[in-house]
Amino acid sequence: FKSLQGEEEQKHLEELLKTLIEGPMKYLAGVWKDVLKHYAGNKECKLEDYGSSVSTFFLDTKLHPLKVIDTWILSVYEKIRAVITKEHRYGIFLSHQGFKEDRHGDLDSRNKWIMGEIKERYQEKLKFSGGEPVSIFFDKDSLSAGDSQIESMLFSACASDKVMVFLDKDFFARKWCLMEFFLAKQREKGVMMPFKIDLSCVPIPLPDDIVYTELADGSEATKEVIVRKLQKYFGERNREDYTDNC
Repeated sequence: FKSLQGEEEQKHLEELLKTLIEGPMKYLAGVWKDVLKHYAGNKECKLEDYGSSVSTFFLDTKLHPLKVIDTWILSVYEKIRAVITKEHRYGIFLSHQGFKEDRHGDLDSRNKWIMGEIKERYQEKLKFSGGEPVSIFFDKDSLSAGDSQIESMLFSACASDKVMVFLDKDFFARKWCLMEFFLAKQREKGVMMPFKIDLSCVPIPLPDDIVYTELADGSEATKEVIVRKLQKYFGERNREDYTDNC
């Protein structure tokens, strides 16, 4: 009976997450999509000016949409934490807006290069206490045919030790990205690691104690500082406490 109860609870959570993705996340993504359209047609204004206006709207409107959404997400996050297992737990979860194809079918080379370099670097340099490579969730490689996208991605975003969020101007126009973003916001301090790629102003603010890392300059010194901190963290942890889905 307990097993059936757990399955029903998980199914209920997946339906709830679908509702949030197709409701408030789609709404927020639509607002930012409209911003990008206006920006594309009026390059005299800076994107950060648009971003500041959107941020002010989200925070100051009488409906307080961000406050309401955060309350909903926190409630769902707590329910997810009650049912996740070690099979959802990766060392690092990479949250990004995906690879866009141009009219020739070529992938966005910038994002492809950034994500590929980061995953390769971490797989090479990050080890658990026993010397095993740290498990990394990267949707392009971690999802298999038949997997529940909601369980595989969103449950793992709630369970993984570090959630690295790669923010470019298209990130906030993606409802799935926003769902991962809001879930990561609920995690304890030190879990969410946001990186800015080409975005000077973030339209949906994070708590003041979360520091952004700029990736635009490609600073090797910055990257090595991050690697050393992660090496120390994972060097004190055991491989058997994490998923085997690597």
